[in-house]
Parts: sequence; C-alpha cells; structure tokens
Amino acid sequence: MKYLFIMTESASVINFRKNLIKFLEEKGHSVCIIAHDNLREKEIRDLGADFYCVKQDNRGLNPFAILKYRKNLTKIIKKENPDAVFTFQLKPNTFGVKSAKKAGVKNIYSMVEGLGDVYIKTGLKWKVIRTIVNRLYRSAFKISKAVFFLNNDDKKEFIDRKLVNENKCHIVCGIGIDLSHFEFKPIKSTRNFLMVARMLRTKGIYEYLECARLVKQKYPDAVFNYLGAEASEKLVDIQEYIDDGSINYLGTTSDVRPYLEDSSVLVLPTYREGMPVSIMEAESVGRAIITTNAVGAKETVVDGYNGFLVQVKNVNDLAEKVIYFLENKEKIKVMGQNARTFAEQNFDVNKINAQIYEVISE
Repeated sequence: MKYLFIMTESASVINFRKNLIKFLEEKGHSVCIIAHDNLREKEIRDLGADFYCVKQDNRGLNPFAILKYRKNLTKIIKKENPDAVFTFQLKPNTFGVKSAKKAGVKNIYSMVEGLGDVYIKTGLKWKVIRTIVNRLYRSAFKISKAVFFLNNDDKKEFIDRKLVNENKCHIVCGIGIDLSHFEFKPIKSTRNFLMVARMLRTKGIYEYLECARLVKQKYPDAVFNYLGAEASEKLVDIQEYIDDGSINYLGTTSDVRPYLEDSSVLVLPTYREGMPVSIMEAESVGRAIITTNAVGAKETVVDGYNGFLVQVKNVNDLAEKVIYFLENKEKIKVMGQNARTFAEQNFDVNKINAQIYEVISE
C-alpha cells in the first residue's frame, strides 16, 4: 500500500513520525509526505519517503491562502494516488481531509494530538475561532474513517461537541518513544531541573520561571535549565529571569538526550496537552517528573510513584514539589527508575505503531 501523510512542520515528521514511517516501510509499504515547509526535506527523503512542500501558515486565516492550500493538496494527492491518507494537526485534519476526499481517496485517517490554544484560551476572539474550528472538524471527521486521540479527555470533548462519532475513535498512548534511543541513564546531579517546551504561556513557562526564582531564594545552588524555541513568547519576555540567574536558557537542540541526562527532574507546568513528548522522553531516560493535573499531562504520572502532579497555574504548589526533591534526594533516583518502568509499560513506540497499523491497514 501507499500511505500519504499530511502534516504541518517538516520537523514534526522527523521528530514524531519517523518511527511510524520506518514501521510501515518494514511492512513493505511506501510513504509520501506533504508538509508546510521543506526545512527537513533531505532527512525525510533519507527515510525513503517521497516529499512535497505546500507552503502554508499554520495559524493563518486568509481564505484565499486556504483555498490555494486545498487546491495544491488535491493536486498532489491525485498525482500520488495513495491507498490511504493520514492527517495530523488542525489544518491537515480539516482541509487535508477534504482535499483527500476530493482526490478520490476512500481510506482517510486523522490524529488529534492535542486541542491547543483554540480550546484553551478564552475571550471573544477565541470563541469565534473555536466556533469555526468546530464546524471544520465536524465536517471533516464525517469523512475520516478513523480518528486517533492521545487521551480520553480530548476524545470525550470531541464526542460531547458532536465533532466525531464515538465509533470512529481510537486511543493511543502518545506517539510513542524509541526506548533504545532514549535509554536509561543514571542520575549525575540531584539539583538540576529542566523544562523542555516552546515559549508558550500555555506550556506553563512563566510558572516555571517564577518557581525557579522562588526556590533559589532558599536553595541558591538549585539549577533551573530551560530548553525551547521562541513562539508566542520571545526571549526578550523571559530575559529578566535569565539576567537575575533564576534560569539558564539553553536555546534549542536537535538532540535533547544530553540535556535530559544532565537533569535530575523534568518540569512541565502545562495547561493542557495531547500527550507530552518531552515527558515521555524524560521518563524513558529515567527522570522523575513534575507536571500538572491537566488533560494529557496527568496521564503520564502516577502521583508519588514516578513524579508529582500539581495544580495548573499554581507556582507555590510547583515550588513545593521542587523543594521536596531537593530535600529528599534519594527519591529522585527511585522515582526515576519508576519512570523508566512506566515508559516501558506505556510508551513503547513499537507497541503504539502496531496499534495504529491495526486500524489503518484494514
């Protein structure tokens, strides 16, 4: 069979879909990719996949640009004539699905990897956007043969909003982690905390920064590292926390493993997730987690076993758990080992890809 994936960033293909592409190819299938940029085209082609770039602003709302986007997608899909189309993220999950149908594809599958700002943010602007997006999802998912979710809360919300029929829904535990690539590593230091996330307020970046500033008043030798690219928030917005020594900004990287290995605990004070890759990778390396009891994040931690769950937007709660680890260093090792066990039981990419394949190969 020939599978065609429609995604947004080419980096997401490499970071999140690489193992699924290899899995399908090992089964004797071919894979073609459409993404909004060509920054990682060579790496994608090196995987053995064909590649097309259809330029599109992921957050753009220009109707003429969207019409052109759909037209270009349809043209490529007709040319490739795939047996199945698999879409990921909002625009591919809506406009991509419609284009696949117009191109005559019958086997169309979609994955909702998190609801994002559209379903988190409030205010009139976001209410209008949410209404539009709901209509787009409802129309597209009538076409999709199956829709994958990464947690039950997102699935329930889509069903409750009547965006998808329940009999089309499937749950997988995240995108999965290559446990041999993110292998277990012993703890080097018990005072190094790390956050890995784009600079988004909804990732809890300011809660992490304020927590670091608060904890360092009592434990000045504690280290708070932050790794992540600019997004809605910019480096200038967090500069004061860098300047006063609250955090160390590490920039961005194509390989997070050395930073995970140097850390003792991963912190992600997010407001909502699909299933956070940063946590799955950290647990695979054997690092305890502090995250929130928010949708998508709470599924990654058994409170007190492989880390702690804290209240969303609660800096004091977050700081309390950080201080617990600083004052109970032996728990870092124990919970880190438990985290690896949890990752082996829940996040093995081979098991998750097999689950997905069972559905998309029907």
